[in-house]
Amino acid sequence: MNAQPHASPRRLLISTLVAALAAAAILVAFVLPAEYAIDPLGIGRLVGLDALGTSKASKPITEVAHVHPRKYYSGNIQIDVSGREELEYKATLAAGEPMLYSWRVQGGPVYFEFHGEPTEGKWPAGYYRSYEIQERASEAHGSFIAPFTGQHGWYWRNLSDEPAIITLQASGYYSRLGRIESKKAAVE
Repeated sequence: MNAQPHASPRRLLISTLVAALAAAAILVAFVLPAEYAIDPLGIGRLVGLDALGTSKASKPITEVAHVHPRKYYSGNIQIDVSGREELEYKATLAAGEPMLYSWRVQGGPVYFEFHGEPTEGKWPAGYYRSYEIQERASEAHGSFIAPFTGQHGWYWRNLSDEPAIITLQASGYYSRLGRIESKKAAVE
């Protein structure tokens, strides 16, 4: 029968102490210089690890932070939509500004197009950009960064003969959020 030798408590203690000392040496000699630019033994400088720690310590992470000169708004709007009615709701956003949105329909599905129209700069007459189109939907959620200064939002068409309610939640750095009245030609 094969019997496994048992380590004595003294041998286990010595092995544990050696492992802890080795871990501490690796921490001080390699991890601290590479991660935090702390090099008490000078080994990080000798093997080039101090450059890693210095680059991390001296450069702020700017690509994850964005300062906004405008005020943050959050809106929750209930929109009554008659059967077969078409309407638009849009937010006015400056180029590069974000908006988080979520909307749900009670009462039936809608056709929708999420799009934007520029209000500044030189653009062809009637220019707009579609971001998302759904033939039949009851909700949508997302985040958006305005590619240009303008009005960005939704065109909805109730696909039912019955009334519906759209609940729109939008948060971001918009200056206006509201219904866009259709421009009907005057009849003479």
